[in-house]
Amino acid sequence: MLFDVTTVERQGWSVVRVVGDVDLATMPSLRSALERTDPTAVVLDLSGVGLVDPLALGVVLSARLRSTRLGGRFVVCCPSGSARELIDELGLEAVFELVDDPSEPGPVGD
Repeated sequence: MLFDVTTVERQGWSVVRVVGDVDLATMPSLRSALERTDPTAVVLDLSGVGLVDPLALGVVLSARLRSTRLGGRFVVCCPSGSARELIDELGLEAVFELVDDPSEPGPVGD
């Protein structure tokens, strides 16, 4: 199973891009990548994800909490698909700032 998580800096944002399934086996890699970011401006790009285990959303919630506690923004790029459906089904669209494209937040401070 292909899984990869990479982080790039773009317009002041740490963009964490995930490819593959996010499940119990891959959660530690995602957690590690999120913990290495500057929490004040994070975009988690899930556009390359096929499946998200509901337990894995705990890692995402934890990263969002870390960011907001420090006065930052945590944005989830999650276009239509199984990951977005799960977020909607769990009512987390009210918790996460959701976008369809990782460049949507624009430069930090906009």
